[in-house]
Amino acid sequence: MTTVKYAEGQNEIYNEAGLQIIGSTAPNQSGLSPRELLEASLGLCVAISLQKILDYDKKEYDKSSIGVEVTAVKAADGTNRFTNFNVQVKLPSTLDPTYKEKLMTVVERACTIGNTLKGEAIIETIEI
Repeated sequence: MTTVKYAEGQNEIYNEAGLQIIGSTAPNQSGLSPRELLEASLGLCVAISLQKILDYDKKEYDKSSIGVEVTAVKAADGTNRFTNFNVQVKLPSTLDPTYKEKLMTVVERACTIGNTLKGEAIIETIEI
């Protein structure tokens, strides 16, 4: 569970271990905005999925050679939503090109956050 609380003039984001990060109201400020957190969630999911697949396939690689950049694209019609997520993945250069192609296909299916964003998740908002 994740909790967001407003305290000491800022939005604080907690997991069950405690305070983890400060939320901001706009991108490129101290703390992360909702857009940046969404991009980070997708990027982290892709990175973790890549590592799990590579480990499962017993590939030797330097974990620091994996990089993921995500850009959320707002709807062109002015609606308040994102329509696209551009995900750029840097893979270890030591991997065979054919394996890299397979890896990119498999990672799209393996990432829970990506699958959720592609689907139609139901959001239920209730007062507590």
